[in-house]
Amino acid sequence: MKTFVFGLFLSVLFSLQVLSYPVMPNPHWAEGSLCNRQNPDYSVDRYKEKIPYCERNVSSSTKKSLYELYNIPEKCRNKYTIDHIIPLSIGGDNSPENLWPEHEKVKATRPQLEMDLYLELKAGRLKQKQAVQIILREKYKDSAIRSIDSNCN
Repeated sequence: MKTFVFGLFLSVLFSLQVLSYPVMPNPHWAEGSLCNRQNPDYSVDRYKEKIPYCERNVSSSTKKSLYELYNIPEKCRNKYTIDHIIPLSIGGDNSPENLWPEHEKVKATRPQLEMDLYLELKAGRLKQKQAVQIILREKYKDSAIRSIDSNCN
């Protein structure tokens, strides 16, 4: 009986690990990446600081690869968007190192952050380096959301 209970415990523990989805980017795969003037998606320098800006360009195959990398099943993908870790408006690029599948509940925890940083950069009250630090701190912080379960909630 003890063996059965222990086996059941391990089975439940394993299924919980396999069936919970990310609440933050994996820092081993995605650390964020900045646009530069040599990037094929570069279009213009923005703001007083002359920050290189890349146009949005994320292929369907890249999105699919990211969902697979993060183990997001097809039935759940409608609850996610492919998010730029460093937003394009702050000078991020479209490389896989700057992308991850973000669940809508995670996005809702910081509804105005990107817009606020964009407005501060645009007005010259914030430098890109500061904006990037704020974004990375917020996206990699210990979230109030601990996991997203297998029912795609």
